[in-house]
Amino acid sequence: MSDTTNSILYSELGADDLSFVYLGKFDNSVLGFATEILKGHISQTVESEGKKNKLSFLMIESFQNILRYGLAGRAAEMTSGEVFIVRKHKGSYYITTGNYVENVNIAPMREKLERVNSLSPEDLKKLFMMTLQNKKISKQGGAGLGFMEMVRKTKEKLDFDFVEIDSERSFFYFQLRLKDNPEDDSPALPISATKNIKKLMEQNGRFIALKGDFRQSAINPILSMAENNISEESLRTQRSVYHILVEMLQNIARHAAQTDDGRREGLFSMGYDGASFVVSASNGISSNAAQRLLEYVGKLNSMTREQLDDYYKRVLREGHDDTTISSGLGLIDVARDSIGGIDCTVDGDAPVQLLSMTAKL
Repeated sequence: MSDTTNSILYSELGADDLSFVYLGKFDNSVLGFATEILKGHISQTVESEGKKNKLSFLMIESFQNILRYGLAGRAAEMTSGEVFIVRKHKGSYYITTGNYVENVNIAPMREKLERVNSLSPEDLKKLFMMTLQNKKISKQGGAGLGFMEMVRKTKEKLDFDFVEIDSERSFFYFQLRLKDNPEDDSPALPISATKNIKKLMEQNGRFIALKGDFRQSAINPILSMAENNISEESLRTQRSVYHILVEMLQNIARHAAQTDDGRREGLFSMGYDGASFVVSASNGISSNAAQRLLEYVGKLNSMTREQLDDYYKRVLREGHDDTTISSGLGLIDVARDSIGGIDCTVDGDAPVQLLSMTAKL
């Protein structure tokens, strides 16, 4: 049965210029990786220094909310469900977090959020300055100072929701919107969109997903983040996973249909399904090229490991029989390391189709 996770994620995130979704180990290194990914995106777009600085601040504050308001003790079994998302969608950046909180802390959190949302810009500035002067600091941060500053920088209300899990804990969703154009009055993405993405990622064992431009600047931080999540595996497993990661990411960079502005659009995801690591890559590709790749992957999947080893050596010496195949030795390597071969599908019947490849190991 084909893995359709990437195809569904692509349909959810298809209108985004950039989508970064992370569920996994949460520490400050994650914020660094996410910032590098964002820098790779905004360096290729026309963004003012002010916008870049605001985005950096908002990402830091949102990420700190996970650490500041999370469950006491940071129980290991909870951290896998926490989520951090950055999206560029129809002229706005969205930064969304989700984390477990103790129910006893919800009332004071809600009070801070609702109070900040209720104030005019002038009253909010007064409250911010007064709070700073009083230096009223709680064990969970600065009396809502972060929330106040978020509203002041975005000029938008804070969007949030608490979803009760049981009598002791709930899941706290929190979302910011930073518009490219302050006059934009289009409706914001609802938090329900984040809930759908989180559910899809969890159901299919994914902990990283990235949709956007896959030129080299976007690849390196993804590799670093993936390494961070497999650091406790055996050295052999780490090497195999890393090798397939490189090949799948490079496959998007090589084969993705190029947009008018030179972007190589694609979607990458990685996860663990309880038994195997899973790596998927999707990108637009011409129908002719898609058909050739489907046939080539089918050929590789029909070979035994010994036959793949012999074929690898022959291609290394003589090159491909079919000169239209531009993947070099990469896909042969992926087929050799994958459990059950490479899962390869094509969606749609347009001149440019969505090609998705998944490998397990």
